Amino acid sequence: MRHGRYVAAAAGSALAALLLSACTTDAHVDNPPPTGGGISSTLPTGDTPTRPQVNQPPSRPSRTDLVAAVSTPLEDPYYPETSNPEVDALHYDLDLTWDGTVLDGRATVILRAATGASTLRLDLSAALRTSRVALDGAPITFRQAGDGLLMDAGAIEKGSEHTLTIDYRGRPEAVPAPSQRDDQAGGLGWTVDAAGAVSTFQEPYGAFTWYPVNDHPSDKALYDAHITVPQGNVAVFNGTLVTHRAAGPAATEWTWHLDAPAASYLTTVAIGPYAAYHDTMPDGTPATYWVLPQDRARVTQLERESRVAFEWLTRHAGSYPFDTFGVVLVGGDGGMETQTMITLSPGSLDRPDAVLEHEIAHQWFGDAVTPTDWQGLWLSEGWAMYMQHWFEQDTGRYEYGGGMARWRPLDNASRGRSGPPGDFDPRSFGDVNVYLGPALMLDAIRRQVGDAEFGSLVKAWVTDHADGNVDRAEFVSWLNKRTGQDLTTLVDTWLDSPSTPR
Repeated sequence: MRHGRYVAAAAGSALAALLLSACTTDAHVDNPPPTGGGISSTLPTGDTPTRPQVNQPPSRPSRTDLVAAVSTPLEDPYYPETSNPEVDALHYDLDLTWDGTVLDGRATVILRAATGASTLRLDLSAALRTSRVALDGAPITFRQAGDGLLMDAGAIEKGSEHTLTIDYRGRPEAVPAPSQRDDQAGGLGWTVDAAGAVSTFQEPYGAFTWYPVNDHPSDKALYDAHITVPQGNVAVFNGTLVTHRAAGPAATEWTWHLDAPAASYLTTVAIGPYAAYHDTMPDGTPATYWVLPQDRARVTQLERESRVAFEWLTRHAGSYPFDTFGVVLVGGDGGMETQTMITLSPGSLDRPDAVLEHEIAHQWFGDAVTPTDWQGLWLSEGWAMYMQHWFEQDTGRYEYGGGMARWRPLDNASRGRSGPPGDFDPRSFGDVNVYLGPALMLDAIRRQVGDAEFGSLVKAWVTDHADGNVDRAEFVSWLNKRTGQDLTTLVDTWLDSPSTPR
């Protein structure tokens, strides 16, 4: 989110520190991370051609990869204007050029028609003007209406596969957040700070401020990105850095590949004079930390805290679900669980509670397994909050909010402000109600089934639903089947009660 996930409030009758929601192919990497422990600080050297083709031919994933990205897109019950159920995007190839003020883009989108349709719609900010759209190589007519791009597709059949190529240009603008939180006052999406650095926090939406997209969690897709930025800057994206190279005398192109399906709110772009610090996690996963010059003193702490949290999570949540791990430090206050490349403010490392571990936990709970729609936000935040509490307790650290035994008043107050976690007020996205109540519910399930069974449930939740989307009905059905108990009433009470259950 615009400035992160956390905001301070009083304990008891005042507000306390409230946790708020902001949350391969074997591609070649120049100067790959070292295989042993310890950090190396380098940027890949890359090749230096004279002038690459700016709008280069897009990468096309294999048929197997595309099948893995097939989704069942839905219209969101809370934010229907940013969901397009006729489009199942399978792969985005983004060719972006940023000069510090204007964004030039070409998006090549491989999609499956989820329904029969004569018009296709993607979300795209009104601040970005489309100049050309082609469907399967042939130009088609289109129009922009508000933050939507409507394209005349003729008659396309349900299940058929097509390629859209969309050229656009403009000055990106952040959009208002559906939230009462102070940390979202600056809006969501593409943001430029006073020093010219770019960052993107975009939950529940905001990806449409910089590329045409079905901006909804039900539609996961694969990504390739080629981002050209002024010389001296780095463009950070999700996944694996494939290469970087000169793009003329005063620019550099950075190419990234994300090989696991991701929801649009989990994509990230950060642009600035970054340095890369490489490491390897205990399980062999390559890790990279992207840091601006003013934050380089944070690297040792960032590496240490990431390693401890990562190793703990692999023991308690199961194998890390992706091929690479990274963190990019940006401005703002807090963090966001952007897939494989966590977007984090340096100040988050100063908090006493385990902010970084919370965002890493989301790689399992929210990224690998994603809510079907925004009414299910509790599914990702409840799991991540529970894992944060468990980690803090298990490692003898400061426990958020004084520990789970003291959460009830905080949860009860937030239900009064924003509704129960299973049916919260859409104008109050990301209040603490979707964190603490669902985490308390998970603890009630643990007490009901026992520690050993619950520990197995934690790991099975991810392995049974990896790369997919889930809703409440699926959660309850899965839970009852796995435990052999009917926990429906327990779940419904915790998610639907206007006050914290006893």
